[in-house]
This record gives sequence, structure tokens and C-alpha cells, in this order.
Amino acid sequence: MSALYRAFRPLTFREVVGQEHVKEPLERAIREGRLGHAYLFSGPRGVGKTTTARLLAMAVGCQGEGERPCGVCPHCQAVQKGVHPDVVEIDAASNNSVEDIRELKERILLAPLSAPRKVFILDEAHMLSKSAFNALLKTLEEPPPHVLFVFATTEPERMPPTILSRTQHYRFRRLKEEEIASKLRRILEEMGREGVEEEALLLVARLADGAMRDAESLLDRLLLLEGPLTRARVEEALGLPPREALARLAEDLAQGRVREALEEARGLYEQGFAPRSLVGGLMEVLREGLYAAYGLGGARLPIGPEALLQALTRLDESLERLSRRSDLLALEAALLHAFAGAEASLPLPKRELPEPPQVPPREPPPETGLDQDLSERWRAFLEALKPTLRAFVREARPHLEGATLVLRFPEGKAFHHKRAEEQKAALLPLARTHLGVEEVAFLLEKKSLNPPSPPPRAAPARPEATEPALPDPPAPLEEGEGTEALEEDPERALARLTRLLGASLLWVRRPKAPEAAQPPSEDAIGGNGI
Repeated sequence: MSALYRAFRPLTFREVVGQEHVKEPLERAIREGRLGHAYLFSGPRGVGKTTTARLLAMAVGCQGEGERPCGVCPHCQAVQKGVHPDVVEIDAASNNSVEDIRELKERILLAPLSAPRKVFILDEAHMLSKSAFNALLKTLEEPPPHVLFVFATTEPERMPPTILSRTQHYRFRRLKEEEIASKLRRILEEMGREGVEEEALLLVARLADGAMRDAESLLDRLLLLEGPLTRARVEEALGLPPREALARLAEDLAQGRVREALEEARGLYEQGFAPRSLVGGLMEVLREGLYAAYGLGGARLPIGPEALLQALTRLDESLERLSRRSDLLALEAALLHAFAGAEASLPLPKRELPEPPQVPPREPPPETGLDQDLSERWRAFLEALKPTLRAFVREARPHLEGATLVLRFPEGKAFHHKRAEEQKAALLPLARTHLGVEEVAFLLEKKSLNPPSPPPRAAPARPEATEPALPDPPAPLEEGEGTEALEEDPERALARLTRLLGASLLWVRRPKAPEAAQPPSEDAIGGNGI
């Protein structure tokens, strides 16, 4: 017996589940004889792209009456079995070279044998090489009248724009869980299988993630089980953790019962469930709780929607870490981190809080030349300036002196002072508007030429020296003394010059002259001196 998804493949457009936005225009084009020369079917895996392409090939030469394709005539049966000479299916993933396309172009020139048109179905078309696409471009643009192309791909963004512009593009969507469950129920009825729970079918549909082929493959595996097909048996057969245990785990974590939650997680881990599957199942329980919190049905959890969303986000982030390290410690860390602070969202009894201590008011800031109102106006004045001019003016300290705005620039901002002063014509109108002044003055601050000398430091204590102490530096030359004093005492003249320059003198003691070297004696040399 063939696989379930092949045995129950649709034979008519009516049997295709979902995709109404694709079936309706194609059926009308078939009825009115307005089929194009090239189609592109894109979408997720297992949603009916290749099946629809075969139905289109069946409809081209269908010999039945009424609905096309009928699915029972010899032409339709030959296409369904893959033996029709005028319907060619090509796997573009393995036939993607220029030589394969050249061989295909030679087959395109041949006239159809029994059908009105030859149909070429290229599956996984995005796998064709760039050279292969270029080789097919001219044929696709002006194909023979007896040829119909159908491209099927899961990644249409990898198709060249020159190909996309020459095809009719139809996007297939993921199927709903209810649509998949309905198709599975119909299959079970045709097979005469009874005792199947609706929750079991919905679980299979959810695991398929919108792909009908994946759901039919899972059902094919579950049909090997004997007896009723319940949700619990499906979870056991597929190796999924029990939903009841996950619900208890979620409730314990939400209410802050850490010990019970860790015991539950350890028990599930010891039963052989992988941490990633436990986290994935727990996320499904939290998702249902989030739906229930917003009135969309499902089991409610004693936790707010904000905390549920935070826990879902943290569990999703932990899945990547669990792929690198999947043990009990990593599982417990992921669970505790996901629900950290979740108990804060629970309703707590009101309690009186102690009054905060009285903080004394802060002292007002020192006067800067502008009161609070003028400070706000100064900021508005800066915002009104152009960005370049604002960068220059911002370095100044504003002061109001009557009806004049004085901008004081530090000594290191001479460049900003110069540029701002050059733009006085642009500054003055804005200063009058925002600050109510009549004039703007610019001032560059300078350092004093005679800075105050630092206080003398105490000389460190030193042992008594046998050498004589240095003499005190000479007294500076007072004003009014003549040049004779300069000639008589040059040291005093140097001291006066130092005082005028605001510098200080450093007196250095001359090194003591070394003693005269004595020739070494014979005893120091050794021997007899020869």
C-alpha cells in the first residue's frame, strides 16, 4: 500500500483543501479556454503546489464531461500515475544545469502526442542555476503555442525577476488546523476507522504546522495503533509530554510554588522527555492561557497576560540555549528564568506602607546670570539657531547686563568665539525675539598675567650635613633703583625679571669637586708592580 498522502491525493479541484484564491481563477481559465503559457506556484511545503500543477495538467486534456479535470478518464489517470507522455515532471534540484535546460528545450520543440498541449512541471524551481535560468528565458518569453510551464517553489524570492515577470504567480497559504482536521476525519471515515477523538486530530493538525502532507504522514503512523485514537495515545506514540503534567507545571510556576514545579520537571525529565520538547509543550499551554486571558477560549492560568507574554518570550529564547546544552540543570534554569517575577502580577492584599522620610529642600543653584524663566528662553533661543551656529554659541556662558546679552567664551574656545562673532547679524534678531535684548556682545576670557603663587611647601627633614648650607637667594631689585645696582648685583636683577614674568627661581647646589686622584700603590696593584 502506498503512503497515505499519495493514496488520498486530490483528483479534482473540489477535493483540494483550502487555497480558494488559487482554485477559483484557475477553474475559470479552464472553462473559458484562457490558460496562460507559464504559471508559478509558491508557498510552504505540503500545501498543494505540485498537486495543483498536476490537476492543471489533467484539465488540459481531460476527456470527461462537466467538471474538469474529472479524475477518472484515461488522460487524468495517466497524469495521476505519472505515465502520460505529454506531461513531464522535472526535479530542478537535481537537473539544474545548462545542459539539462538545453535538453529540455529540444523536447519542447516536439509536438504533443495525445493531449492538446505539452505540460512541463519544474518542482523546486528556485534550485536552477543562474545560467540555466538565462538559457530558459527566451523560450519562456516566446514559447511554442502547444507548451505550458508550471514552476513550483518554496522560495520565490530566489527566482530571477526576469522569470517572475513572465509567469502568473499564485501564492499558496498555510492551512488552518480545522481544515487539516476535517481532511483527516474524511480519510478515517473512508478507511472505516472509528473511535478517534477530535482533540487527537487537532493535535496532529497543530503539529503539522499548516502542511497537509505532514499531517497525513503523522496520521499514517498513528493508524498502526490498535484501539481508540485518543489525545493521550497520540502524545505517547509521538513522544510528547502529557498535557496534564505540563498544565500542572505551568500553574505551579505561575503561583510561585518552586519546589513542586522542580519536582514535576524532574519527573518528566526522568521519564525520558527531552528538555526542548518540554519547553515547547509548556509554551503551548501558556499560549492557550494567553488566549483565555483575552477571551479567546482555552484554560485560564492564575497569571496576568503581561507575565504570560514575558514567560513565552523567555522560553522561546531558552530554546536556542537548550540546543547546545540539554540536561536537567539547563531545563530548570530555563523554567525559573521564564517565571521570575511572575508572582508579582498576582493580586496581593493591600498593606500600609511607611511614609517616606522627609527630604530637606535643596538649596537653589548659584546665580548664573539667567533666572529660570530666562533659562527656558535661552534653550528656546538655542533651538532656533542653525545646527552649525548652535554648536558655536553653546560653548558660551550667557549673562544679561541691562539690555545686552553678553556671551562669555572660555579662553580655550577662541575659535567658537570668533565664529559666533562673525554671525552676529544672524544672532541678533533671534536674541531680540527670544530674550528681549537689544544688543549682543561677545567676550573671550583671558588668564591673568600674574597668577597667585602657590603657598610654600615645608622642606622635608634631612640629616645634618657637614657641608655649608646654601645662601638665601638675593632680594629682588626694588623699583627706582638705578642700573648701577644691576651691574653690581646681577642676581638681584635676575630675581626682579623673574618676578615681572610671574615665574620662580630654582637654585641648584653645585656638585662638590672630586678629590685629586692618587696613583695606586704597589699593594693595590699586586705583585712587584712589573
